[in-house]
Amino acid sequence: MYEIVNSLSDKRASLVKAICCRYGEKRKNEGETFINSREIYHHFKMRLRQEQESFICVYLDNKHRIISEKMITQGTLNQSLVHPRECFAPAIQQRAAAIIFIHNHPSGEPEPSGADIKITKRLCEVGKLVGIKVLDHVIIGDGYYSFVDEGMLPI
Repeated sequence: MYEIVNSLSDKRASLVKAICCRYGEKRKNEGETFINSREIYHHFKMRLRQEQESFICVYLDNKHRIISEKMITQGTLNQSLVHPRECFAPAIQQRAAAIIFIHNHPSGEPEPSGADIKITKRLCEVGKLVGIKVLDHVIIGDGYYSFVDEGMLPI
């Protein structure tokens, strides 16, 4: 397959790679719910297998059904700058009741960095302030790390 992709133009190669990535995902649609962090991982793992960090927010209604998801930022090889304003503005506009944060580690190591822990704490504080519950922060690499599963989500 890689020979075929390499022989295509850059634009077409990108499209073929995107289609292949989507094929391997177990996607949830608007109105559906995530039961656990493993489902979140399977929903995003193929899309977030890339060479730069990306940070995504999933906005949920009061029954934790998916309203929408938004790519907040794409960063560099090993970091993505995230500001609470960028995460919560769409949540407020869409009248979301809850939010899930997802980002990737291109290194493959899903363990959170000090910066990941710090921003998660800050995002949870903002969530409390604006009345939007933070349900989880999942880091995707070769496997995943869930702040909820590990008891690391600030209350």
